[in-house]
Amino acid sequence: MKNVITKLAPALLFGALIALPSLQAQTAGYTQYSLGYKVQNWTSGCGGFKNLGGGEFETWVCSGEKRCEMRWDNWPHQTRYNQWQGTVMISADTQKTAIMQIKSNTGGEAIYIQVTSPGTLRNDAGAVFATGMANTWFRLNSLFNPANGDARAYINGSQMVTRNYPTSDRAWYFKNGTYNNGLPAGHKSTAWFKNITFWVK
Repeated sequence: MKNVITKLAPALLFGALIALPSLQAQTAGYTQYSLGYKVQNWTSGCGGFKNLGGGEFETWVCSGEKRCEMRWDNWPHQTRYNQWQGTVMISADTQKTAIMQIKSNTGGEAIYIQVTSPGTLRNDAGAVFATGMANTWFRLNSLFNPANGDARAYINGSQMVTRNYPTSDRAWYFKNGTYNNGLPAGHKSTAWFKNITFWVK
């Protein structure tokens, strides 16, 4: 397993794809903070990770492999709203793959954004909430407050996931990447991430 340790700058420039008013829609009232990450590369030679520079990252996993993900540090404030914001793109072959999680090793996943069939998104085992998402950049916001169980996810500023996830666990963190949930033989899931920032309220 390969581990890469780094630190994300506290402020990154956002691409021209997203206008400033919509950028602030989910982060109004929040304070931005920084987190470090490790790359968890549990692949066997096909999958991998690239830091493309300028705050952009690529992860991919092939059928028969487990995962390649960025595992961010545990939140410093575990009883408040914490939010992950990033711009994401998935390949047309991405399927049966989780691309973003709000997770605790002992508490499960409050948010588990999964590509089911190509271009479709759902949270955990819930209903599909978006289609036609392959090969296009979209903004993803995922947030959770362990103290009250409120979990939500937004695509391009529109709320797609509402979940009540009560928990006494206080070891939550963010993950993004490509986690194989049953890729068919001969297929590969690829995801790109940029403009990743973290927010607390």
